[in-house]
Amino acid sequence: MPLPPSAELFERHGAAVYRRCKAMLGDEASARDAVQEVFLKVHVQRGSFRGDASPFTWLYSVATTHCLQQLRNAKLRAGKLESLGREPAPEGVAPDERLRAMALLEGFPIEVQQIVYLRHVDGLDLEEVSSVTQLSTKTVSRKLRDFAERSRALAKREEARP
Repeated sequence: MPLPPSAELFERHGAAVYRRCKAMLGDEASARDAVQEVFLKVHVQRGSFRGDASPFTWLYSVATTHCLQQLRNAKLRAGKLESLGREPAPEGVAPDERLRAMALLEGFPIEVQQIVYLRHVDGLDLEEVSSVTQLSTKTVSRKLRDFAERSRALAKREEARP
């Protein structure tokens, strides 16, 4: 499937990319900036579109990766972590647990962060995560398993600390 022109991509999917960026970054100004940067990246990286997934799926993946990279920025990360501590936590999840989860996630490569975010925050199934990331379901499953094992090991070390 060929990639449509950039203007057409923006017209079709700009609002969805904005919603994604706003959900991940937490504020409108950062989301608007991210949308511009995502579409610039897509325009520059047109040649890397393989056509294995739909243009929207590829665009969604670029947007998710871009936002995760933005969250790694120290200034944005500090603001996001503060706001996570103030937001009401989902039922049964303490705010400090959310902060630890965000800090844990930051210790992993961006590709793993994207997979974990898509699976556990967005609620996508393995096939959907595979489609968005353009990785095999076997690879996605392995990376999720590795993340879970490493997370459990880190939690045990944390519990063992005096």
